[in-house]
Amino acid sequence: MKCRFGIIEILCLLGYLSIALPIQAQSQTQFHLQGNIKDAKTNELLEFATVLLKNDSVQLHAISDTKGSFSIKNVPTGTYSLSISFIGYTPIHQSLSIHRDTTIAIALQPDNITLKDIIVTASESRGLTTSSKINRKAMELLQPSSFTDILALLPGGRTKDPALGGVNQARLREVGVSSDDYDISSLGTAFLVNGVPINTDANMQHVLGASQSDHDYYRNSTGKGVDMRMVSTDFIESVEVIRGIPSVEYGELTSGVIKIQRKAGAHPWEARIKSDPESKLVYLGKGFATNKGWIFNFGFDYLDAEIDPRNNLENYKRLSATTHMARVWKTNTRSLSWDLDLDYGQSIDDEKSDPDISYKKIDKYKSSYHRMSVSNTLNWVFTQSRHWQYVNLTAAVDYSLNKIKQTKFISLDKDTPIPDNTEEGEHDGIFLPYRYTAHLKVDGKPINAYVKTMSEFHFDLFNTTNKLKAGVEWRMSKNLGKGQVYDLTRPLYPSTSYRPRPYDEIPADHLLSFFIEDRIDIPIDRHRLIVAGGIRAFSPLNLDAEYRMQGKIYFDPRVNAQWKFPTLFLFDRQLNIQLVGGIGWQRKMPVMSQLYPEKIYYDLTQLNYYHTNADFRRLNMMTYIIDPTNYDLEPARNKKWEVRLDFDYDKHLFSVNYFYEKMTDGFRTTNYYRSFQYKKYDASTIDHTSLQGPPELSDLTYTNDTVISTYGRNTNGSMIIKKGVEFQYSSNRIESIHTRLTVTGAWFKSTYHNSQPVYRKPSVILNGKELKYIGLYLDDDGYIREQFNTNFMFDTYLQKLGLNFATSVQCMWFTAQESMRKNGVPIKYVDIKGEEHDYTAADQTDMERQHLVVNYNEAAFKRTTVPVSININFSATKYFNQKIGLSLFVNNILDYNPSYEANGAKIRRKAVPYFGMELNIKL
Repeated sequence: MKCRFGIIEILCLLGYLSIALPIQAQSQTQFHLQGNIKDAKTNELLEFATVLLKNDSVQLHAISDTKGSFSIKNVPTGTYSLSISFIGYTPIHQSLSIHRDTTIAIALQPDNITLKDIIVTASESRGLTTSSKINRKAMELLQPSSFTDILALLPGGRTKDPALGGVNQARLREVGVSSDDYDISSLGTAFLVNGVPINTDANMQHVLGASQSDHDYYRNSTGKGVDMRMVSTDFIESVEVIRGIPSVEYGELTSGVIKIQRKAGAHPWEARIKSDPESKLVYLGKGFATNKGWIFNFGFDYLDAEIDPRNNLENYKRLSATTHMARVWKTNTRSLSWDLDLDYGQSIDDEKSDPDISYKKIDKYKSSYHRMSVSNTLNWVFTQSRHWQYVNLTAAVDYSLNKIKQTKFISLDKDTPIPDNTEEGEHDGIFLPYRYTAHLKVDGKPINAYVKTMSEFHFDLFNTTNKLKAGVEWRMSKNLGKGQVYDLTRPLYPSTSYRPRPYDEIPADHLLSFFIEDRIDIPIDRHRLIVAGGIRAFSPLNLDAEYRMQGKIYFDPRVNAQWKFPTLFLFDRQLNIQLVGGIGWQRKMPVMSQLYPEKIYYDLTQLNYYHTNADFRRLNMMTYIIDPTNYDLEPARNKKWEVRLDFDYDKHLFSVNYFYEKMTDGFRTTNYYRSFQYKKYDASTIDHTSLQGPPELSDLTYTNDTVISTYGRNTNGSMIIKKGVEFQYSSNRIESIHTRLTVTGAWFKSTYHNSQPVYRKPSVILNGKELKYIGLYLDDDGYIREQFNTNFMFDTYLQKLGLNFATSVQCMWFTAQESMRKNGVPIKYVDIKGEEHDYTAADQTDMERQHLVVNYNEAAFKRTTVPVSININFSATKYFNQKIGLSLFVNNILDYNPSYEANGAKIRRKAVPYFGMELNIKL
């Protein structure tokens, strides 16, 4: 009975609500808020000012139009917080009650403080870790074509002319050396866009067999990390480059973190057109907000670069498009924000031969890259909780369609035998034609998935404030492409030792990571100590049991500390001093091309019988297949520590930092050895006149022979030591001339060396035969690079005239390089049987083994120092009605590059001016 009565009551209540609620809703009147916004001093109407009207349950947006007017309709009755902002003006925040249709007039005051605070270079962080922050204003003054240009703003950086004909690698805190064995520096630089990493681990787009003399070699980005040519700067709002010890939140890195924050929020239509001798660039973008709180951003970017303006047959093109959506929902106790990013990127590297000078055929090379990505971020913020701060969830996936298509006309000057098999053992081969056209396609389809969840919890303990952050991260990489596709009988490189292999047969990479970090704030009298310590643990998954890494858990601990001294007063102005230091370990996993390398085919000719009649010819070969997979390969680990001193005095900022980094297990290709047995058939006994077909092997005599050779294998054999001093000074803006001086610079010393002994076979011929010994050497290569530079930046803002000027004096005080001394005497040698022996003094007098000793010219180890080089760059921008900006830049407008002597020769230097123009329009 109670149950039936309860149901009747509920039905009656629902019926009442169905009638009462619509009546109540109709009685709630909604009103119209409108107004206009202008400059308080000049009464100029301000277009594209942002208007935000909100309370606990409603959030409404509007943008002022060309007449400075805005309109928000359907505003419910209530009391709101009204915020109005415009770039270059002091924002207004006030309370506003809406009980009827309302019209308001707003006058904004020019924000002189904002002008004083504008910094047009990378500003050094005052936080726990050393980083540089680059805002949109600095990027606009730089007028970049790709992300490579932005790194010139870092301490130690220098403006360079664009080099879009090859891969642009990120190298932080180092001088750099041109060797693939030290690509871990760029591979270990993590790029994050709105918190999502750019994953290149499944990239395997390269042409097998290409040498340094081929253009293909310099376009190969496999194992080199992010190619910065592909990263457009027009969608970027700000960049932070973490060069010090980052939080354990960031993994899969050894060198540093580059955090890119995309443009968000309402802004007018933006158009950018840039032209310089090498490239043409067009950008169009727009951001707007709806009355229901949705924010949308769209952008499109196109770059067309000619590698050499005199040659229109080689170029590089990039197209980028992005869409960003965002929404915030708020209640009294929490807020939920959702961000969605949809991106498309395309780049084309193209080269053709001039048909007027090429022989019969046209050589072509085309590398195309199409990348599509989607990422979602949900962020719950608990506004009323003292302890639990937020929960963040990020999920992303990207898919690329990569193609390399190459056509090459091959002309041979002798009979060239090649195998046409993919199996090990004896078999007949073929003779290549003297002239043929080779076609190659490299099909790559990398797909990457990423999920990360993180939360932060605050609590007080023993008079300290603790911020505990923890999270989990998962990454997956897989390549679905068909790999190298070509005709074995018409290879691009006749001497290649590889065969086609489908990429989709390679297993997917999975990496699971955990991290936890506590940031402790400790007041000590008038001082303040902040310590952030944490640990990151990760484990690679889906590896075969033979790999040493399978099932292992790696730990990277990191600690940063900051001591803030009490504020002092000098001449009634504040002086703030802080001391910062840290130490940490960082690791980067091997990429797929290192974990699953191409198999090597070693082909030995046993019989090469050439007859004038093609039907009587015979080529017999012995093929060995070498699997160079290194199952003992480990992640590369970098140990880094640093100490930094910061001064702030009346908006004069100074920072100096000393760092030291040491990596002993970077990735490189190391030579190993193997002996090969084969038959040498005697073709002199063949009776050419009686042949009815190719000669039978059973009718020929032969001798057994053995050769020994080396092959490349991926190892943890590279050592990189970086140390240096970075500094930056930024003055207060001098009001009388509206100019700020910023001084940045660095002293870098980078040492590159192999950390493991290497096998090497000397190219010695004795009695017409190759030397059948291989030496094991402690020292194979080693380079020391050093430089010291300082950049002086003078930026001037004449707001009333709408003019901006920037003059950069870039001084490279010296650069030095030297090769480390090598001991040419091997510690061991390997004989033809594959057996190792100690190399003794007696071997140095042996008729054959004495040739294992390598004699080096002493001049090769002499330090070479290049003296001072000074270049002056200039840029200027003129604004018309705050809608049109016309910019001009000239690099090397003046220079001082004196000649110097090196190794007995006089070196003359010169700097060629490089200029360009840019037009920015806001509609």
